[in-house]
Amino acid sequence: MLAALISVLGLGGLVWGTTHFVRSRLSERLRPNRDRHRRLAVAAASVGGIAFVIPDVLAGLIASASGGGTATAVGWFLYRFLAFGVVGIASLIMWLSSDRVTSKVRKGRDTVIAASPLGPARETRRMRRRLGQFPQDWNGLIEHDQSLTRRLLAYQRDADAAASRPAMADLEQPLTKAAIDAMFRCDALRTMQPPTRAHDVLATEYGQAVAAFDRALTAAETYAESTVSSTVTTAEQRAVADAARTLTFLQTNATTPQERAAAYNAIGERLAQAAPGAGAEATSSSHPWLSVEDRARADD
Repeated sequence: MLAALISVLGLGGLVWGTTHFVRSRLSERLRPNRDRHRRLAVAAASVGGIAFVIPDVLAGLIASASGGGTATAVGWFLYRFLAFGVVGIASLIMWLSSDRVTSKVRKGRDTVIAASPLGPARETRRMRRRLGQFPQDWNGLIEHDQSLTRRLLAYQRDADAAASRPAMADLEQPLTKAAIDAMFRCDALRTMQPPTRAHDVLATEYGQAVAAFDRALTAAETYAESTVSSTVTTAEQRAVADAARTLTFLQTNATTPQERAAAYNAIGERLAQAAPGAGAEATSSSHPWLSVEDRARADD
C-alpha cells in the first residue's frame, strides 16, 4: 500500500514538473520569472521520478528475499518498463522544450521562412534591400535603436552639432519632429526579449518602428544639411580671396618685417570694410559661446 502511494505521488510530481517546465517556455504570464519556474519544475520532476522508481526497487528487494515466482518477476518487469518509460518520456519532453533545442528549431524555421519567395518574408527582404545594413538579431536591433537615439539627442545636448545643423535643434521643424515621434514610438515598443514567433526582427512591430526611425532621422539630417548655407557676400568672398592670396605670397617669398606688417594692416582693413555692418557691435552668433576662430581651430 505504501509503495502504491509513493508511486502515485511520484507520478503526480513527475507529470506536474514536466508540464510546468513546458508552460514556463510557452506561457506569457510565467515569462518574467521563467528561470525560477524552470528550476522548480526540474526539482519537482526529479523528485517525482525518483519516487516513481522507488516501488520498483522495493519490489526487487522483496522478490530477491522471498524468491518470488514467475508472476512476481513479470509484474516487477512490467512496472520497471512502465516506470522507466514514463521517466524517459518526461525527460525527452523537457529536453525538446529546452532553450538549446527550441533556439535551433526557431533558427531553422526562420531560415526556411526567410527563403520563401511568398508571404511576409518577401516584403521583409525588400525592406532590407532599401535599408542596406540593418541588424539581424534582437540585441543588435536594440543597439541600433539606441545609437539612433544618441545621434538625434546630440543636437539637443551638443552646441557644436546644433550650430552645424540648426534645423535639427528646432523641434518645431516637421522632419525633426517626425524623427522625435519615431524615437518615442520605439521607446514604447522596445522589449528586452524578442517575440517568440518572428522569422526576422524586421518583420516585428518594433523592428519596423526602428526602421521608420532610421529613415526619419536620415531624412531630417539630409534636410538640415541642405538648408545650411553660407551667408558670406560677394564682396566678402573677394576680400577673403585677396587676403588668402597675399598671405600665401608672404609665406612663400622673401619679405621684410615692415612689408609684412603693412600687408597685415591692409588685409585687416579690407576685410573689415567688406564685412556687412562693419563697425557695429555684434548682437548674435551661430554658436552660444565659441567664436569663429575657436570653431575653426576645433575643426582643424
